Amino acid sequence: MIFYKNVKKHKKTSEKSLMFSVFANGLVSNKDDLISKPNECKMMYNLTCKDGALKTGLGFKDFEVPATYDNLEECHSYNFAEKIDEIKGIWLDRWFNTTLERFVFQILMVDSENVVWGVPLVDSFNGFVWQKSSKLQSEPLYGCAYRVENEDSALFFSKEGMLYLAAHAEGLYTDVPALISCVVHYDNFFGITNTNRNTLIYTTNLNLKNWSDEESSAIEFLDNRGSFTKLVAFNDYVYLFRENGITKISIYTSKNDFSFTHLYTSTSKIYENSVCVCGEKVFFVTRDGLYTFNGNSVDKVLDDYDIYFKNLENKNCASACLNGKYYLATNCFFEDDKQVGCENSEFVNNVLFAVDINDFSVDVFRGVDIRKLLSIDNPYTNKLCACFYNANKQRIGQLTMDGKLFGNSNVKLWKSFFTDLNFKSKRKKIKEIIINTHYECEVEIKSDEETKAYKFSGNMKEQRASVCVYGKNFQFIFKTNAEKCEISKPMIVFDVVS
Repeated sequence: MIFYKNVKKHKKTSEKSLMFSVFANGLVSNKDDLISKPNECKMMYNLTCKDGALKTGLGFKDFEVPATYDNLEECHSYNFAEKIDEIKGIWLDRWFNTTLERFVFQILMVDSENVVWGVPLVDSFNGFVWQKSSKLQSEPLYGCAYRVENEDSALFFSKEGMLYLAAHAEGLYTDVPALISCVVHYDNFFGITNTNRNTLIYTTNLNLKNWSDEESSAIEFLDNRGSFTKLVAFNDYVYLFRENGITKISIYTSKNDFSFTHLYTSTSKIYENSVCVCGEKVFFVTRDGLYTFNGNSVDKVLDDYDIYFKNLENKNCASACLNGKYYLATNCFFEDDKQVGCENSEFVNNVLFAVDINDFSVDVFRGVDIRKLLSIDNPYTNKLCACFYNANKQRIGQLTMDGKLFGNSNVKLWKSFFTDLNFKSKRKKIKEIIINTHYECEVEIKSDEETKAYKFSGNMKEQRASVCVYGKNFQFIFKTNAEKCEISKPMIVFDVVS
């Protein structure tokens, strides 16, 4: 009799590991799961990528100013709610103080009754909020710093005319048209009126208090580039932004000696509040995405973020530029079932993007309802400020990197695409998570079979957790509600079952 050796067949497994070093590369959200790399990021917010690690992201705290010019580090804040029911806009103003022999800067605000308030940027009055004017009956359409008859002033244009505010004077000039944008270039004043958005007005009379229709001229464009929205003085030219295009104005020797060059026609609407000069570029947003303009040509940028920009109605967006970054507050749909920050109640905008104008890296602050942005850069302070809708409508905030909105921490998240870990159609078992995290966090693993979450405490040493998740395709989510975040060198260890 012959006996044969009984050999039981077992499934072969091979152990692999995946390193999430892609933390430093940011989002590639326009890709499809089928073509994405295993460790690419599909969604990230309230975090920033630095040195290959996920770290605490953008935040806002109450606006602060120093009390003296001798000590700019010791600051105090303002309680605007004592006098102002709602801050509907913020502007920067300055004038030269002959006694101090220096420029004095202040922030001007308008409330729900169109009263203008102000606070200095160096304040020895311990947070006192000043009423500047109550002459406006309607909300300002546009505000700017201006110089009239060798006097620094702030101008607000509304339906009833122009409000003029100087250090020791104010006046309402009803002959001045309601402007929505204006610039001064080569001793010419250019403006766009609220009543005729297809007409550009200009005058050589720079004393707007003595406005005269006889001294001003107008040019009307009736082509398909749409209504006029904003004027920008840039690269020694004036550029006229329109709903669907950009026109360059070249100025020659006489008042009526201009030429107009239509440089760009957009297939979708340009959002006027997104137009912002940032160094050698002008940034703007359309329904097709984010663009830059260098004075001659237009380039589309950040295609990876099209999911956030395209086909959205962003008429209430706001923008500013500071320290090499373009900031855009807008309304975005994140295509998930989450409600973050302001999304838990009524909101107008829900996200702030901070775009590096050189390498186009992006930080995303989700859950903040910003109304207006204001960049401040002078010898005494350098900060980005904002006023808000709804819950924070009586506050002015200044940008921080503490990941909190007025002391409240929002959820922070990094999410990968669904990936087959480069082993298509094969079943895998996730068996271990290796991570460095200085603060509490959670790693959630989703597969086509199951979902499990694993919590990690803050520790300066490497941490390992044994896990067991089966499937063919996986998604990895790193999230935390902690005030701070620093996650680096995460590794997923898995077996492939053949």
